Amino acid sequence: MPLFTPDSVLPPSLYYSAAEAHPLATLNVETIDHIVSDLRINASEREHYVTGWMGAHSVVIIHRYQDKRGTASGLVLTKEGELRLSVQSITFRIPKFILWLSLRRRPRTMALITYGLLGERQSPLVQFSQLTDKALKQRLELEWQALNDYVGMACYQMENDTPLWRTLADGISADAIAHWVASPRFDDKRPQQDGEFTGFWAGNVFISRRQGEAPALQLLWRDTQNQIQPGYIYTLAANTARAERRPALLLRPQRAETSFVLNAFDARHLQLAHDLLTYAIGILEGVSPPLMEMMDRPDTLPHA
Repeated sequence: MPLFTPDSVLPPSLYYSAAEAHPLATLNVETIDHIVSDLRINASEREHYVTGWMGAHSVVIIHRYQDKRGTASGLVLTKEGELRLSVQSITFRIPKFILWLSLRRRPRTMALITYGLLGERQSPLVQFSQLTDKALKQRLELEWQALNDYVGMACYQMENDTPLWRTLADGISADAIAHWVASPRFDDKRPQQDGEFTGFWAGNVFISRRQGEAPALQLLWRDTQNQIQPGYIYTLAANTARAERRPALLLRPQRAETSFVLNAFDARHLQLAHDLLTYAIGILEGVSPPLMEMMDRPDTLPHA
């Protein structure tokens, strides 16, 4: 059986990329504010947060966090057990004189970039400008560049009416989920339990189902190093504004059973989720993935 191989071509990008990332050492307030504005998914000016996912790592987009010191907006990348990188623009409420005494800076706005270790060697946050370890500063620059790639792909999705999400959501319906969950392939294999899901391995993909009132299909996969990658749960979620249930894609970033709803701009995850689903449907319907690919491919043969 052929293995699932992720598409090596990343989704298109807009505005931001690793190659064009502004260095952390000279990053300014305007650049940070532009990124936050470009990733806005609603028009609210009130304090709110949006969580995206870059691989298995969360990216929290902060919109106008407020406390007695002022207002902050920015991005926080968290790699569980490794590090946290925070890039924020701060607008202070305190008088300029007190600002000068406390931070030795006159502007009422400033870019604040901090880093902290997580896990067993957890450390308090340290300002990037105070770091003396050149190798560490270079690593944080690389993390920031990768974050710019993520933001650029997200911006393309936002500016183009989220094409990856719309394509995926069109195939997730109550009938489709019921059809996948009822596949006889689940009965042909020795079942393996994974929390509330039961399934089987097909190549390097674990295909599992949840039955009952909230049926769902879950797909996990192993990479070429045999490491389990973040998995996806395809289901329906209640729409709080209306009575109907709508398509939902959940990310399971770690081996723990906790899952999170993906945003419509999480481009790379949506691309992987679509390709994984295509692979799994071929297995569940008894059609090999290569044949499924041939069936989906446009006919390029010349016509008589």
